[in-house]
Amino acid sequence: MDKFLLIAGAALLGFAILGSNGGEPAMTVLADAAPSPNQPATAADAGNGAASFTATRAPDGHFYADVRINGATTRMLVDTGASSVVLNRGDAQRAGLSARRGEFSVTAQTAGGDIALKPVTIDRIALGNVASRNVPALIAEDDLPVSLLGQSFLQRVGSVEISGDRMTLR
Repeated sequence: MDKFLLIAGAALLGFAILGSNGGEPAMTVLADAAPSPNQPATAADAGNGAASFTATRAPDGHFYADVRINGATTRMLVDTGASSVVLNRGDAQRAGLSARRGEFSVTAQTAGGDIALKPVTIDRIALGNVASRNVPALIAEDDLPVSLLGQSFLQRVGSVEISGDRMTLR
């Protein structure tokens, strides 16, 4: 049941964040991270067709990936139904993204109730060789069991294909 609520919550989070203005985000990204000197850009940026990443379906039916966020590695649920990358507080902190009381300026309605979020920008996010810079994301005030890799990153990838128990991003 908790897994269903997580997936339903992620989908509802996407709908809550998108406004009625043609699909444009109804919020603005408040943080603007400076480029990280220890994570230079590579030729394999997301969506250029030169890089790929493949994940295998987990026993629970979902796809997970070890994602590098600003140089820190975290396990994330690849959620094509979430409109944004959503980090739990622990993963955000490991990636150098802070969130203090009073900074959660966005509220989204989920199946589990309202959730407060802080908009941020991730300097660099990568799945293997598939990487992108300046990715809009959200930090959840209440701890999520797993962070979500949503459309604010996935839309930068040229294709996301699911075939059987394999998901390939190119």
